[in-house]
Amino acid sequence: MFRRYVILARVLALLAGFALSAAACSDDTDAVTSPDSTVPRTDTTEDAVTEDTTTTSTAPGPANFASFRGVTEDTIKIGVTVPDFDALQAAGLPNYQGDTRIAYQAFIDDINESGGIHGRMIEAVYADFNFVDAASQDAACAQLTEDEQVFIVLFGLLADANLCFTELHETMVISFSYQTIAARARSGDTVWLQEEAADEAEAEILASVVSEAGYLDGATVGILASAATGGLVVGEAIQQTLAGLDHESEVYLAADTAGDGAARTREIQSLAQRMQADGVDFLFNLGGGGTWTEDLAEAGFHPPRTAYLVLNTDTEAASDRTLLAGALAVGSVTPDDVWADADFQETCITPILDAHPELTEEFSYLPDADQQAAGERNWLTQARSACNQTRLLTQLGEIAGADLTNDTFRAALDELGPVELLGYGQASFTSEGKWDGLDEFSLQEYDVETDSLVAIGDAIVVDR
Repeated sequence: MFRRYVILARVLALLAGFALSAAACSDDTDAVTSPDSTVPRTDTTEDAVTEDTTTTSTAPGPANFASFRGVTEDTIKIGVTVPDFDALQAAGLPNYQGDTRIAYQAFIDDINESGGIHGRMIEAVYADFNFVDAASQDAACAQLTEDEQVFIVLFGLLADANLCFTELHETMVISFSYQTIAARARSGDTVWLQEEAADEAEAEILASVVSEAGYLDGATVGILASAATGGLVVGEAIQQTLAGLDHESEVYLAADTAGDGAARTREIQSLAQRMQADGVDFLFNLGGGGTWTEDLAEAGFHPPRTAYLVLNTDTEAASDRTLLAGALAVGSVTPDDVWADADFQETCITPILDAHPELTEEFSYLPDADQQAAGERNWLTQARSACNQTRLLTQLGEIAGADLTNDTFRAALDELGPVELLGYGQASFTSEGKWDGLDEFSLQEYDVETDSLVAIGDAIVVDR
């Protein structure tokens, strides 16, 4: 799914081989739950409810009191994790983003100047971490939970490293991505909200929308999943969804050959031969980064149509973009459209530039991958996440009221109702089972001439 510009989360698909620290979080996976089948409605965004719940209540209520860890009668201490983009550059994964401290603090200052959350001021504590160093993520978690005793953490860490907050320290998180259904189950009653849909949900939506559009009629369907990225669970989610829609499919699991070039070459050749022999002519490519499309084509297999959960043109077909002609994905608003949207600029960019007018030139465009590799910063992810996550924090904190705890914060989700995530679309959350927000998607097709994904038809709101 090509939901955003070359941003941090999808470059980090290449980091799947890096182990997360076992010391921080338990390896118990008994609490894994099965994803429900997700079939999109035909509602267009014009018919969808997109009530804006950002207006805070001014009705008098009970006096605040020190109700929970990190919460006093006057303050709410929150943690914000700060990724080290220089470390990514040094690791050969250049992907410079905006300054996380600057982005989040701009919105926190605005909230405090407007009276805080139910009269409490937000006190932010920042913790640096390195996406390719598990020890640094453990240290950031310990700093925020054990040393600073924060109420909630924004932005988050890499993938299951966030379980250090929720599972180990019972500290809530709001992130933009990385959540899985299994991780949500392991978090228990400790809320882990995220802006985007969890991978399994995205997979079900991808399968459903592609099927509804008729692309699978008469096709022999294959699903390529990578063991290196835990793709089997996602692949099986697609397979189950397709079965419910009367489409047979076969999952082809690619072995984890990280660091062994010769073994990977043999694996690709074997997969290409198997899928070609089976007559696969529609492939769900869940490789999770890397040059799977190009490598399979070189091995003699290139299906007429491919759908991607994650489509990064800089890796899938780095030297021959024509291999991606007609490729499908299901995504939200394209990055360029987000950046050009007047409401997004006013709500999510203006507060940062008001606080830091010296950044006006940096905010005048979105740099491409080469420019980011050269050190130019792409502010989209940081601005969007800081904007949406602080809005959610404010909305839920106002609903929870004076007795602000993990439990009242979680219960507030059921009173929140549909929300508009700026730069994404309509979203919803519930206290039980739905902590990944985004519900609005569009079917997209890759256009070689413009090197971009183009939406096909209207966006739809998925009832999930």
